[in-house]
Amino acid sequence: MQTQTALQTRTADMPLAGLQMEVRNVTRADTSAGDTAPAARFELVFTTGAPVRRYDWQNGRYYIEQLEVSAEAINTERLVRGAPLLNSHSAYSLEDQIGVCDQPTISKGEGVVQSQLSRRESVRGIVQDLEDRVIRNVSVGYVRDAIEMIAPAELTGMWTYRVTRWTPMEVSLTPIPADMDSQVRSVAGRLQDASGHEVRSYPCAITELGAPSAQIPPTVGISAATPTEEGTRSMTGNTNAAGGTTAPVQSLTPVVAAAAPAAAPTVQDTRAADIADLCARHGMPLLASGMIRAGNTIEQASRSVLDELARRDSASGGHRNVGQIETVRDEMQMRMAGIEQAILHRVSTGVKLDDNGRNYRGMSLLEMGREFLEAHGHSTRGLDRMTLAGRMLNFRAGGPMGTSDFSSLFANVANKRLRSAYDENAGTYALWARKAPNAPDFKSMSVVQIAGAPDLLQVNEAGEFKYGSMSDGKETYGLLTYGRIVSLSRQAIVNDDLRAFERMVSAFGFAARRLENRTVYSQLTANAAMGDTVALFHATHANLITSSALAIATLTAARTAMRLQKGLQSEELNLAPAYLIVPATLEQTAYNLTSANYVPATKGEINEFRAGGRTAVMPIVEPVLDANSTTSWYAAASSSQVDTVEYCYLDGAEGPVIDSEVGFETDGISYKCRLDFAAKAVDHRGLLKATA
Repeated sequence: MQTQTALQTRTADMPLAGLQMEVRNVTRADTSAGDTAPAARFELVFTTGAPVRRYDWQNGRYYIEQLEVSAEAINTERLVRGAPLLNSHSAYSLEDQIGVCDQPTISKGEGVVQSQLSRRESVRGIVQDLEDRVIRNVSVGYVRDAIEMIAPAELTGMWTYRVTRWTPMEVSLTPIPADMDSQVRSVAGRLQDASGHEVRSYPCAITELGAPSAQIPPTVGISAATPTEEGTRSMTGNTNAAGGTTAPVQSLTPVVAAAAPAAAPTVQDTRAADIADLCARHGMPLLASGMIRAGNTIEQASRSVLDELARRDSASGGHRNVGQIETVRDEMQMRMAGIEQAILHRVSTGVKLDDNGRNYRGMSLLEMGREFLEAHGHSTRGLDRMTLAGRMLNFRAGGPMGTSDFSSLFANVANKRLRSAYDENAGTYALWARKAPNAPDFKSMSVVQIAGAPDLLQVNEAGEFKYGSMSDGKETYGLLTYGRIVSLSRQAIVNDDLRAFERMVSAFGFAARRLENRTVYSQLTANAAMGDTVALFHATHANLITSSALAIATLTAARTAMRLQKGLQSEELNLAPAYLIVPATLEQTAYNLTSANYVPATKGEINEFRAGGRTAVMPIVEPVLDANSTTSWYAAASSSQVDTVEYCYLDGAEGPVIDSEVGFETDGISYKCRLDFAAKAVDHRGLLKATA
């Protein structure tokens, strides 16, 4: 064992330190007493003297901090007069103080303080969380007034910093116990917290006790010391919080040296400069001074820097310096996004502008195009309006048309506005027809219908089970492509006529919805033959009622006919109509029959087709049907019960799509709208037609 002697005593400015403690004996205020009710109180253990592992940035080493717990060591003056109880160590406004701590007692190696919470409205939730044991973590901030630095007895040991005098300054309730040693030293040398506020520091008398006769180089980095169970705990086993704070202590900058330190190893100026440069390049200049004073070589300094980089990497989640992909948008992409957003806002005012889009809000199309060309290094000085419009439309950033071309920007705007108009005008077919999975190609698709399982037959004792079979059927259909081409002329761009552009694109969206609507309803009106060569609505299919004007009696007959439908093996399906599909001529009649306000004159006239009835149906009015018949109406079961009519799109092109091309024969941009869509009645059992 090496003998230790005092080497020097000096003074250094040090910030507040933090320790994690526990809450005891919460007493809630009696809210029934109104304003006269006492405030909530609780007891706080603010120290047990447990050792805490910390890091000394000045000397580049880990150490164990040991608080002395005694009436002589702890300055309780602030606690006696009432120290603040803070919200998560925040101390920048009066609202941050949520209570007060007083009546400190120190006995049996434990410091206890009584705390009282404020009765103001903003603190009531905290009182409730304390009572419910939701808030359990407490952190105490204290100032170290005197420290004894004790060198380890072994070369591989850890220094012990024994705090012989210290002052509790404040107590905080925290979601995660705060570590008040984690401030960052700014360029100007001031201590700052994570919010950029300057942190006050306090003078501390530091006494260094001698190291063993063999020189012990200061440990630097994680690999220099292995924490023990004793070195990492912050309280005795009866606490509610887990573990102590482990953030680094700020650099101990000497202010007054009472005795000269031991002579440092002689080093060359180039070594000191190299170490300083190494630490600065890796963003840790505070490590340099400690390694230079300790006489570390460049190799030792490099290892220490690598250790510190590993520690920071681990603290931030691990391996963030390798394998991380970050998407970065260059200036040109930002410019194009802003122009596109500004144009889209003009054609559709519902589009919100961000700061990037607002830069181009007041520009005309020609002004946007001029800035676009100038940004690509093309001078537009002296160009007349028609020539400028032509340059805009025909500009290529290099190679084939890409996202940086102005014409493709218009295509992006067109597709977004097209989709918006398309979504705003949903057809009535989507209410009752079933959307099938998208088709992968244009080949014919077969929809297989499988009958229910065969009826179970009685099996006598020692009897033989008989085989059964399941019937199936199929309907076949395929996608069709629909499309049209229109142009945006150069004259429209010169005239800044975006209204014409918007009307054209919106019209494409409306036309696509109308086409889908007609295609689906044509399955009802065309009454084409099914896979069994019989028409969709036919007496053979038991789904056609003649001489049946829309009324309660005919609706009842339609429901009965649908109830009696049989499956492929004559099994009972017990279907019921869920939708009443009528032409515009029968709209009012359909609403009367399905209204929840229907009041029968007699008990026999109770209408179960009304909203809320036991077989309620939803009226769907479609003017497309009037062109075929103004008196015929249809009933459809829910597609979740049985297949009726299904529709689908081409995979990857769900809805209308716009392609654009800069014209050569025509002066402008041509837009081609394309829709790949198909619809087919796949089962007659869930559909019924009634003719007057």
